[in-house]
Amino acid sequence: METYRPSVSLLEPAVYRISIQGILDKNWSEYCCGMTIEHESDPKRYKMTILTGRLADQSALMGVLNWLHDLGCPILAVEHKEAG
Repeated sequence: METYRPSVSLLEPAVYRISIQGILDKNWSEYCCGMTIEHESDPKRYKMTILTGRLADQSALMGVLNWLHDLGCPILAVEHKEAG
């Protein structure tokens, strides 16, 4: 049986979780629309930074992703956690 999941809107706020390779200093949070910055490491792989937070819409998400790309941060995953 398929579980119903409400559709995602391009124009509505949502919580996102972005994983990047490497360490991004927590002081960069304001440049990431106030997203929380945490660090994780997998001894078999690499150090990672996890950014989590509510963004105004998917344009704001693209702004954060473009900024991370411009910094040269390899983006590992982007997850839509919850709408609204």
